[in-house]
Amino acid sequence: MRMAGMLMVMLGCIGAGIWYGQIYLRKWHNLKNCQKAVMILRNEIMYGRTPLPAAFAQMAARTNGSISRFFDTVSRRLEEGGGRLEDIWIVSIQEVLTAREMRQEDRQELAGLGNTLGYLDVQMQIQALELYEKRLEGSLQMWEREKEKKARLYPVLGTMGGALICLMIM
Repeated sequence: MRMAGMLMVMLGCIGAGIWYGQIYLRKWHNLKNCQKAVMILRNEIMYGRTPLPAAFAQMAARTNGSISRFFDTVSRRLEEGGGRLEDIWIVSIQEVLTAREMRQEDRQELAGLGNTLGYLDVQMQIQALELYEKRLEGSLQMWEREKEKKARLYPVLGTMGGALICLMIM
């Protein structure tokens, strides 16, 4: 009976470590998708002169994961006439890009971008997107340095924590 309990504890701790590692990797993938989406938006504004709801719909189609859902939500709400872009942007970040999907700092940066879109002239919007791209690049470089370590660290910590608990049970 004790061995079965220890086995369950070990499996649970290992699973939790793997789960936290996957959450970390999901946040990294979401930032990469956000980078791709911002490049698409910048090009759509600069060369295509595409209206924002249509540009957001294109971004949703060309990205995946939470970022795709975020831009799809923003696009649908804008087309429905759900209010100002700034308000829709913030509400969509809160609903779709939770703490599990993106770090608080990255969500705040993205929220700041939403405040500059839609009401500035084309050149100012492009400059705001380029500034956000530079900030995003810095954040991605930090994630790149830590990604390998943390993706391996969480499962190891889960295993070690499970082993410690099993030792205490014995």
